[in-house]
Amino acid sequence: MEKPLVSVICCFYRENPAWVRQSVESILSQTYRHFEFIMICDDPENGPLVDLLKKYASADPRILLIVNGQNIGITRSLNKGLQIAGGEFIARMDADDIALPDRLEKQVSYLAAHTETSICATDVNTINSRGRIIRRHKYRGLDNQKYLFCRNIYAHPSIMFRKDILRYRTPLYNEEFRYAQDYELWAFLLLQGCRFHMLEEALLLYRKSERQISSGHRREQRGLFKKAHKALVTDWLAKKGIIDVKDDCSPEIMLQKANGAYRINSGKDREYLEIVIYILYFTLATYDRRYVWRYFTDRNRIAFKVDLLLTWRLIASRKTRCDRSGFLP
Repeated sequence: MEKPLVSVICCFYRENPAWVRQSVESILSQTYRHFEFIMICDDPENGPLVDLLKKYASADPRILLIVNGQNIGITRSLNKGLQIAGGEFIARMDADDIALPDRLEKQVSYLAAHTETSICATDVNTINSRGRIIRRHKYRGLDNQKYLFCRNIYAHPSIMFRKDILRYRTPLYNEEFRYAQDYELWAFLLLQGCRFHMLEEALLLYRKSERQISSGHRREQRGLFKKAHKALVTDWLAKKGIIDVKDDCSPEIMLQKANGAYRINSGKDREYLEIVIYILYFTLATYDRRYVWRYFTDRNRIAFKVDLLLTWRLIASRKTRCDRSGFLP
Protein backbone atom coordinates (compact mmCIF):
# COMPACT_ATOMS: atom_id res chain seq x y z
CA MET A 1 0.00 0.00 0.00
CA GLU A 2 1.30 3.48 -0.86
CA LYS A 3 2.11 5.79 2.02
CA PRO A 4 -1.19 6.71 3.71
CA LEU A 5 -2.21 10.24 4.62
CA VAL A 6 -3.73 9.15 7.95
CA SER A 7 -2.53 6.73 10.61
CA VAL A 8 -5.23 5.56 13.03
CA ILE A 9 -3.81 4.30 16.33
CA CYS A 10 -5.90 2.14 18.66
CA CYS A 11 -4.81 0.22 21.76
CA PHE A 12 -6.60 -2.91 22.96
CA TYR A 13 -6.69 -4.27 26.51
CA ARG A 14 -9.40 -6.56 27.93
CA GLU A 15 -12.30 -4.78 26.24
CA ASN A 16 -15.58 -6.56 25.62
CA PRO A 17 -15.16 -8.47 22.30
CA ALA A 18 -18.45 -7.07 21.00
CA TRP A 19 -17.20 -3.54 21.66
CA VAL A 20 -13.90 -4.33 19.93
CA ARG A 21 -15.76 -5.50 16.81
CA GLN A 22 -17.91 -2.37 16.75
CA SER A 23 -14.88 -0.13 17.18
CA VAL A 24 -12.70 -1.83 14.56
CA GLU A 25 -15.49 -2.08 11.99
CA SER A 26 -16.43 1.57 12.48
CA ILE A 27 -12.91 2.50 11.35
CA LEU A 28 -12.71 0.00 8.50
CA SER A 29 -16.03 1.27 7.10
CA GLN A 30 -15.05 4.97 7.05
CA THR A 31 -15.94 6.95 3.95
CA TYR A 32 -12.33 8.16 3.90
CA ARG A 33 -10.20 5.18 2.81
CA HIS A 34 -6.60 6.39 2.55
CA PHE A 35 -5.39 5.35 6.00
CA GLU A 36 -3.38 2.73 7.84
CA PHE A 37 -4.83 1.21 11.00
CA ILE A 38 -2.23 0.53 13.68
CA MET A 39 -3.65 -1.89 16.24
CA ILE A 40 -1.65 -2.39 19.42
CA CYS A 41 -2.67 -5.29 21.64
CA ASP A 42 -1.43 -4.63 25.17
CA ASP A 43 -2.85 -7.88 26.58
CA PRO A 44 -0.67 -10.54 24.91
CA GLU A 45 -1.93 -13.37 27.12
CA ASN A 46 -5.53 -12.77 26.04
CA GLY A 47 -5.71 -15.43 23.32
CA PRO A 48 -9.26 -14.69 22.11
CA LEU A 49 -8.47 -10.97 21.75
CA VAL A 50 -5.22 -11.64 19.89
CA ASP A 51 -6.99 -14.11 17.58
CA LEU A 52 -9.78 -11.63 16.86
CA LEU A 53 -7.32 -8.88 15.96
CA LYS A 54 -5.25 -11.26 13.81
CA LYS A 55 -8.40 -12.18 11.93
CA TYR A 56 -9.04 -8.53 11.08
CA ALA A 57 -5.39 -7.97 10.17
CA SER A 58 -5.31 -10.89 7.76
CA ALA A 59 -8.44 -9.64 5.99
CA ASP A 60 -7.49 -5.97 5.47
CA PRO A 61 -4.08 -4.82 4.21
CA ARG A 62 -4.51 -1.41 5.86
CA ILE A 63 -4.12 -3.01 9.29
CA LEU A 64 -0.76 -3.26 11.03
CA LEU A 65 -1.08 -5.38 14.18
CA ILE A 66 1.43 -5.14 17.02
CA VAL A 67 1.15 -7.52 19.97
CA ASN A 68 3.22 -6.27 22.89
CA GLY A 69 5.44 -8.87 24.55
CA GLN A 70 4.01 -7.76 27.90
CA ASN A 71 1.54 -5.23 29.24
CA ILE A 72 3.19 -1.78 29.03
CA GLY A 73 0.17 0.51 29.42
CA ILE A 74 -1.61 2.83 27.02
CA THR A 75 0.88 5.71 27.23
CA ARG A 76 3.88 3.66 26.14
CA SER A 77 1.76 1.77 23.61
CA LEU A 78 0.68 5.04 21.97
CA ASN A 79 4.30 6.19 21.72
CA LYS A 80 5.15 2.84 20.18
CA GLY A 81 2.42 3.34 17.58
CA LEU A 82 3.65 6.86 16.80
CA GLN A 83 7.15 5.54 16.10
CA ILE A 84 5.92 3.48 13.18
CA ALA A 85 3.05 5.69 11.97
CA GLY A 86 3.55 6.77 8.37
CA GLY A 87 0.68 9.21 8.01
CA GLU A 88 0.86 12.99 7.94
CA PHE A 89 -2.19 13.02 10.22
CA ILE A 90 -2.58 10.84 13.33
CA ALA A 91 -6.08 9.82 14.43
CA ARG A 92 -6.76 8.30 17.83
CA MET A 93 -9.38 5.68 18.50
CA ASP A 94 -10.33 3.63 21.55
CA ALA A 95 -11.30 -0.03 21.47
CA ASP A 96 -14.71 0.50 23.10
CA ASP A 97 -15.87 3.54 21.11
CA ILE A 98 -17.57 3.86 17.72
CA ALA A 99 -16.54 6.31 15.00
CA LEU A 100 -19.34 7.58 12.80
CA PRO A 101 -18.77 6.84 9.07
CA ASP A 102 -17.56 10.28 7.97
CA ARG A 103 -15.45 11.12 11.02
CA LEU A 104 -12.04 10.76 9.32
CA GLU A 105 -13.21 12.45 6.13
CA LYS A 106 -14.40 15.57 7.96
CA GLN A 107 -11.30 15.85 10.12
CA VAL A 108 -8.95 15.43 7.15
CA SER A 109 -10.91 18.07 5.22
CA TYR A 110 -10.66 20.52 8.10
CA LEU A 111 -6.94 20.07 8.71
CA ALA A 112 -6.20 20.25 4.97
CA ALA A 113 -8.08 23.55 4.70
CA HIS A 114 -6.75 25.08 7.93
CA THR A 115 -3.01 24.68 7.95
CA GLU A 116 -2.68 26.86 11.06
CA THR A 117 -4.52 24.23 13.14
CA SER A 118 -2.49 21.38 14.63
CA ILE A 119 -5.15 19.40 16.54
CA CYS A 120 -8.72 18.70 15.43
CA ALA A 121 -11.19 17.09 17.83
CA THR A 122 -14.89 16.38 17.41
CA ASP A 123 -17.82 16.60 19.73
CA VAL A 124 -19.10 13.24 20.98
CA ASN A 125 -22.29 11.54 22.04
CA THR A 126 -21.84 9.47 25.20
CA ILE A 127 -23.16 5.90 25.17
CA ASN A 128 -23.54 3.34 27.93
CA SER A 129 -22.42 -0.29 28.02
CA ARG A 130 -25.41 -1.29 25.88
CA GLY A 131 -24.67 1.31 23.22
CA ARG A 132 -27.56 3.59 24.13
CA ILE A 133 -26.92 7.33 23.89
CA ILE A 134 -27.11 8.82 27.39
CA ARG A 135 -25.78 12.30 26.57
CA ARG A 136 -25.69 14.22 23.30
CA HIS A 137 -23.00 16.75 22.39
CA LYS A 138 -20.92 16.31 25.53
CA TYR A 139 -18.65 19.26 24.69
CA ARG A 140 -21.12 21.66 23.07
CA GLY A 141 -20.15 25.26 23.73
CA LEU A 142 -16.56 24.43 24.70
CA ASP A 143 -14.88 25.02 21.33
CA ASN A 144 -12.24 27.31 22.80
CA GLN A 145 -8.90 26.01 24.00
CA LYS A 146 -8.93 28.48 26.91
CA TYR A 147 -11.20 25.99 28.70
CA LEU A 148 -8.23 23.63 29.00
CA PHE A 149 -7.29 25.77 31.99
CA CYS A 150 -10.43 24.37 33.65
CA ARG A 151 -10.82 20.81 32.38
CA ASN A 152 -10.13 18.37 29.58
CA ILE A 153 -12.50 19.45 26.80
CA TYR A 154 -11.19 17.15 24.05
CA ALA A 155 -12.19 13.48 23.96
CA HIS A 156 -8.96 11.62 23.33
CA PRO A 157 -10.38 9.05 20.85
CA SER A 158 -11.91 11.87 18.77
CA ILE A 159 -8.56 13.56 18.13
CA MET A 160 -6.70 13.93 14.84
CA PHE A 161 -3.41 15.85 14.86
CA ARG A 162 -0.53 16.64 12.55
CA LYS A 163 2.38 14.27 13.03
CA ASP A 164 4.78 17.19 12.81
CA ILE A 165 3.91 18.16 16.41
CA LEU A 166 6.42 15.46 17.37
CA ARG A 167 9.03 18.16 16.80
CA TYR A 168 8.06 19.60 20.18
CA ARG A 169 9.06 16.43 22.03
CA THR A 170 9.69 12.76 21.41
CA PRO A 171 8.18 10.58 22.74
CA LEU A 172 5.07 12.71 22.39
CA TYR A 173 3.10 11.28 25.30
CA ASN A 174 4.68 11.81 28.72
CA GLU A 175 5.36 8.30 30.03
CA GLU A 176 5.27 9.52 33.63
CA PHE A 177 1.51 9.80 33.11
CA ARG A 178 -0.06 6.36 33.16
CA TYR A 179 -3.44 8.10 33.19
CA ALA A 180 -4.54 11.59 32.08
CA GLN A 181 -1.79 11.40 29.46
CA ASP A 182 -4.08 13.14 26.98
CA TYR A 183 -4.72 16.17 29.19
CA GLU A 184 -1.01 16.47 29.97
CA LEU A 185 -0.31 16.46 26.23
CA TRP A 186 -2.96 19.10 25.44
CA ALA A 187 -1.55 21.30 28.22
CA PHE A 188 1.97 20.88 26.86
CA LEU A 189 0.91 21.69 23.30
CA LEU A 190 -1.07 24.73 24.44
CA LEU A 191 2.12 26.08 26.01
CA GLN A 192 3.91 25.53 22.68
CA GLY A 193 1.36 27.76 20.95
CA CYS A 194 -0.42 24.97 19.06
CA ARG A 195 -3.92 25.73 17.80
CA PHE A 196 -6.82 23.40 18.60
CA HIS A 197 -10.22 23.17 16.94
CA MET A 198 -13.30 21.13 17.77
CA LEU A 199 -15.80 20.19 15.08
CA GLU A 200 -19.19 20.93 16.62
CA GLU A 201 -20.68 17.82 15.06
CA ALA A 202 -20.68 14.67 17.21
CA LEU A 203 -18.66 12.20 15.11
CA LEU A 204 -17.86 9.66 17.83
CA LEU A 205 -19.91 7.52 20.17
CA TYR A 206 -17.91 7.71 23.39
CA ARG A 207 -18.57 4.75 25.67
CA LYS A 208 -18.80 5.27 29.40
CA SER A 209 -18.69 2.16 31.55
CA GLU A 210 -17.42 1.02 34.91
CA ARG A 211 -14.96 -1.30 33.19
CA GLN A 212 -12.87 1.59 31.93
CA ILE A 213 -11.10 2.70 35.11
CA SER A 214 -11.46 1.10 38.53
CA SER A 215 -12.10 3.25 41.59
CA GLY A 216 -8.49 2.79 42.72
CA HIS A 217 -7.11 3.89 39.38
CA ARG A 218 -9.55 6.78 39.29
CA ARG A 219 -7.78 8.33 42.28
CA GLU A 220 -4.47 8.03 40.46
CA GLN A 221 -5.99 9.51 37.31
CA ARG A 222 -7.36 12.45 39.28
CA GLY A 223 -3.98 13.05 40.90
CA LEU A 224 -2.18 13.05 37.55
CA PHE A 225 -4.78 15.36 36.03
CA LYS A 226 -4.26 17.82 38.88
CA LYS A 227 -0.50 17.63 38.44
CA ALA A 228 -0.85 18.55 34.75
CA HIS A 229 -3.42 21.25 35.57
CA LYS A 230 -1.15 22.99 38.08
CA ALA A 231 1.77 22.84 35.65
CA LEU A 232 -0.35 24.39 32.89
CA VAL A 233 -1.47 27.36 34.99
CA THR A 234 1.90 28.07 36.59
CA ASP A 235 3.96 27.47 33.43
CA TRP A 236 1.69 29.70 31.33
CA LEU A 237 1.89 32.53 33.86
CA ALA A 238 5.68 32.12 34.02
CA LYS A 239 6.00 32.01 30.24
CA LYS A 240 4.13 35.31 30.01
CA GLY A 241 6.42 36.86 32.65
CA ILE A 242 3.57 37.31 35.12
CA ILE A 243 5.15 35.14 37.83
CA ASP A 244 8.66 33.83 38.36
CA VAL A 245 8.54 30.05 38.01
CA LYS A 246 11.46 29.79 40.43
CA ASP A 247 9.36 31.38 43.15
CA ASP A 248 7.12 29.29 45.35
CA CYS A 249 4.09 31.30 44.31
CA SER A 250 0.99 30.78 46.41
CA PRO A 251 -2.43 31.02 44.75
CA GLU A 252 -2.92 34.34 46.57
CA ILE A 253 0.26 35.82 45.09
CA MET A 254 -0.52 34.37 41.66
CA LEU A 255 -4.01 35.90 41.80
CA GLN A 256 -2.61 39.31 42.71
CA LYS A 257 -0.10 39.22 39.86
CA ALA A 258 -2.60 37.82 37.34
CA ASN A 259 -5.10 40.57 38.19
CA GLY A 260 -2.41 43.19 37.63
CA ALA A 261 -1.41 41.64 34.30
CA TYR A 262 -5.05 41.50 33.15
CA ARG A 263 -5.28 45.27 33.13
CA ILE A 264 -2.32 45.70 30.78
CA ASN A 265 -2.84 42.75 28.43
CA SER A 266 -5.14 42.36 25.44
CA GLY A 267 -6.27 39.81 22.88
CA LYS A 268 -5.74 36.10 23.48
CA ASP A 269 -3.60 36.65 26.59
CA ARG A 270 -6.37 38.68 28.22
CA GLU A 271 -8.90 35.98 27.34
CA TYR A 272 -6.70 33.31 28.91
CA LEU A 273 -6.11 35.46 31.99
CA GLU A 274 -9.87 35.63 32.61
CA ILE A 275 -9.94 31.86 32.98
CA VAL A 276 -6.71 31.70 34.99
CA ILE A 277 -8.01 34.33 37.43
CA TYR A 278 -11.26 32.39 37.70
CA ILE A 279 -9.29 29.20 38.50
CA LEU A 280 -7.34 30.96 41.25
CA TYR A 281 -10.56 32.27 42.84
CA PHE A 282 -12.04 28.79 42.33
CA THR A 283 -9.14 27.33 44.34
CA LEU A 284 -9.01 29.95 47.09
CA ALA A 285 -12.77 29.76 47.71
CA THR A 286 -12.22 26.25 49.05
CA TYR A 287 -9.82 27.49 51.71
CA ASP A 288 -11.62 30.73 52.48
CA ARG A 289 -15.25 31.45 51.57
CA ARG A 290 -14.50 35.18 51.61
CA TYR A 291 -12.96 34.69 48.18
CA VAL A 292 -16.45 34.08 46.79
CA TRP A 293 -17.35 37.67 47.70
CA ARG A 294 -13.99 38.92 46.42
CA TYR A 295 -14.64 37.11 43.15
CA PHE A 296 -17.87 39.03 42.60
CA THR A 297 -16.35 42.35 43.67
CA ASP A 298 -13.10 41.91 41.70
CA ARG A 299 -12.42 45.20 39.92
CA ASN A 300 -11.69 43.36 36.67
CA ARG A 301 -15.28 42.00 36.82
CA ILE A 302 -14.14 38.46 36.01
CA ALA A 303 -17.36 36.98 37.39
CA PHE A 304 -19.29 38.74 34.62
CA LYS A 305 -16.93 37.64 31.83
CA VAL A 306 -16.78 33.88 32.33
CA ASP A 307 -19.60 31.42 31.69
CA LEU A 308 -22.38 31.39 34.27
CA LEU A 309 -21.90 27.64 34.79
CA LEU A 310 -18.29 28.21 35.87
CA THR A 311 -19.40 30.80 38.40
CA TRP A 312 -22.02 28.41 39.75
CA ARG A 313 -19.37 25.71 40.23
CA LEU A 314 -17.18 28.12 42.16
CA ILE A 315 -20.05 28.93 44.51
CA ALA A 316 -21.70 25.57 44.93
CA SER A 317 -19.46 22.58 44.45
CA ARG A 318 -16.56 21.95 46.79
CA LYS A 319 -16.11 18.46 45.31
CA THR A 320 -15.68 19.90 41.82
CA ARG A 321 -13.03 22.27 43.12
CA CYS A 322 -11.16 19.47 44.86
CA ASP A 323 -11.31 17.26 41.76
CA ARG A 324 -10.30 19.88 39.19
CA SER A 325 -7.90 22.33 40.79
CA GLY A 326 -4.27 21.32 40.69
CA PHE A 327 -3.62 23.62 43.64
CA LEU A 328 -5.75 21.51 46.00
CA PRO A 329 -4.48 18.29 47.60
